[in-house]
Amino acid sequence: MKNSIKVFFYISFFLLFNLFAQQLPQDFYGLWEGKDRFVFFEKNSENQSPELVVLLKTYYGWYYDRVSEPESYGQKVKRERNTATTKEPVHINILVNKNLSENNPNAIELLLEYSNSQKNYIPLYLYDDKIYLDFYVQNPQNPMFYQGNIQTHGLMISPQAVDENITAFIIDQDKIFNIRYWKSNMLFSDDSATFNWEEKDYYLPKHIYSGKNNYSCVNGRAVKIRNIQAPEKISENYNFNSDKSILILDKEAYLIKLMDYQTLEDYFNLIVKGNSRRKPEPPPLFGPDDLNWHWDVINQLQKDNPLIQEVRKRQKDFANQK
Repeated sequence: MKNSIKVFFYISFFLLFNLFAQQLPQDFYGLWEGKDRFVFFEKNSENQSPELVVLLKTYYGWYYDRVSEPESYGQKVKRERNTATTKEPVHINILVNKNLSENNPNAIELLLEYSNSQKNYIPLYLYDDKIYLDFYVQNPQNPMFYQGNIQTHGLMISPQAVDENITAFIIDQDKIFNIRYWKSNMLFSDDSATFNWEEKDYYLPKHIYSGKNNYSCVNGRAVKIRNIQAPEKISENYNFNSDKSILILDKEAYLIKLMDYQTLEDYFNLIVKGNSRRKPEPPPLFGPDDLNWHWDVINQLQKDNPLIQEVRKRQKDFANQK
């Protein structure tokens, strides 16, 4: 009886966890465009969980490759078989691992599952119909502190290596301090670390979490950050959202929403339209030019040349034989 209760408890917990984890914010659904890919977020028709579809712009953007999509897509529209496309698409299971900001539901950390052992955590922030990768979340208990996230290449079709370091910022009026955190095997604690600059003490978390890893800004039991870098001045490179709870460092967005493309039908129409294009012929190696060969001068030079005159005579004799 006790074992049955335990099994029931674990199954219930698993189902509740997945139900919570799959709540992708509504603003993410639809079709997005990046430099080298299109990304389509759609709800699974059976369980309403999010589906991730990736369309690569291959051959310098002249061919759209349906590289990652659910199996049902091939039943709706047959996949083309060519040298750019694999026989079977990659399937990536996605879950919303957690929300990264109390005030911004569109700052999330996605979990991408390629297999049981291959997974990636991808932080994303949606703002003004654009998705960013490099962003920092303000700590409500310490408004000066902006926590960074693991740096990734975005929504890739295969697992990617993750940097061992994370950046965080302390912002004091017009000054911004760059703080480095590194992956640590120490036990996570809520202790604070501190540093001093111009006779003023600053406090920040000793440990932070990103993905599934613990990161620290000091070694061992230390709480004081030494050799702090001189602060920079806030400039136009530091962009904030409306309530300054998110700091964005990206110079350009990772993905931009295509407002005219929202449904699966729009997605397939995009592929048909894109792959019906034909690359124009390359320009000729030598452009047109008005060359003057000066045939009169050439004929004058050939007139008294016995070798050329002999060739001309043989040509005439051969023509007269016919």
